[in-house]
Amino acid sequence: MIHLLPNEQILMVLHRHWIAIFWKFLVGAILLIIALLVLPYFPFLESTLGISQVVLWFFALIYLMAAVLVIFVFWINYYLDIWIITSERIIDIDQKGLFNREISEFMLERVQDVIIEVPNIMATFLKYGNLIIRTASEATFRIEQAPNVYEAKNLILDYAKKQNVRPL
Repeated sequence: MIHLLPNEQILMVLHRHWIAIFWKFLVGAILLIIALLVLPYFPFLESTLGISQVVLWFFALIYLMAAVLVIFVFWINYYLDIWIITSERIIDIDQKGLFNREISEFMLERVQDVIIEVPNIMATFLKYGNLIIRTASEATFRIEQAPNVYEAKNLILDYAKKQNVRPL
């Protein structure tokens, strides 16, 4: 759970663009369709190979469970990779597998540089890209395939300027 500082507000929450998960879901759907296409051939496999229906169904169900698990892992990694931009800091939650998560954060006053990469024509049409932030400690924070990268960049730079201008 993320605890906000006093007077801190969440300005924007960034997930990856939906196209990042689309191709992975397409692979998962193809794996499931292959299983559905093989099911009608079970009687033929039983008579030619001499494998019983029970054994065939056992391996078919193992295959289906593995395919669904792969799709589930893709979804978890997609859904739980988050950047939270607040009025004081940026919180980077990086999900790496089912049970491994890395959370890092840095204050907006430490932001030195914000870079936007638009890697290809599809990213241009769907308006997503990579956002790279360099801090004063020369650390680099990166979110790939994020929507609204121009809005996020402007928001980060505006609030970073506000943090660096302190009244005397």
